[in-house]
Amino acid sequence: MKQVSAADPKFDGKVPHLLCAPGDVAPIVLLPGDPGRVAMFTGLCEDFHVIASNREYTVGTGSYQGVPVSVCSTGIGAPSTEIAVIELIELGAKALIRIGGCGVTRPEIACGDMVINTAAMRLGGASCFYAPPEYPAVAAFEVVECLIDACKARNAAYWKGISASTGSFFAGQGRPAAGREFAMPGRTSADYERLGILNMEMESETIMTLGSLYGVLAGSICAVHANRATDQWLCDFADAQRSMCQIALDAAVLLTQRYL
Repeated sequence: MKQVSAADPKFDGKVPHLLCAPGDVAPIVLLPGDPGRVAMFTGLCEDFHVIASNREYTVGTGSYQGVPVSVCSTGIGAPSTEIAVIELIELGAKALIRIGGCGVTRPEIACGDMVINTAAMRLGGASCFYAPPEYPAVAAFEVVECLIDACKARNAAYWKGISASTGSFFAGQGRPAAGREFAMPGRTSADYERLGILNMEMESETIMTLGSLYGVLAGSICAVHANRATDQWLCDFADAQRSMCQIALDAAVLLTQRYL
């Protein structure tokens, strides 16, 4: 069976899923799940333009305060995120920052606050093919530091801690699935809260694990869309997402100035 690579003439030097070539992607890449969120950066960056769009992957590049920045959607969950991360690393990415939404487990955290994950439970699935379960999913200190400083500079309420990063939106996060309960012991929001888990989402552990394995700075910031402890939900989270994206861009500038 023929091995397909980015050098294959069929792809004209581009990686096969993101459909980008070396030089298309900046050293720092922000990773939303939703491809529709990439367009938000047109109003936040200078000269921002979409380079490629294929399946769940939309990739755009521009600059912010003189710093080149790319944005690449990952789709939902670990398998599609794995593809995006590996191909971005092949294209030369040096730092990967997840920007998304999450549900939190602690009643004192308000919808619209920011959560910066320092580490994640490896419940996504894809990373188990790269490292044993004992291998930790840990955010790069450099990324965490810059995200915290960016939040402080904008007076944004933020929390930092460990995520339950799952490969399941329903049972894996303690939700009923089509009216039936399938959640296994240890997989409810109350179970996660007892472990000191701050939030639940679906992509961070994949990004962090692969970042550590490949020597790429990786981290995650999420806007709080729901509080599972109080059953409060943010029905319109556009403002929270925009604030989070602005913070991530500020952090990209700090990361460039301090570490890249």
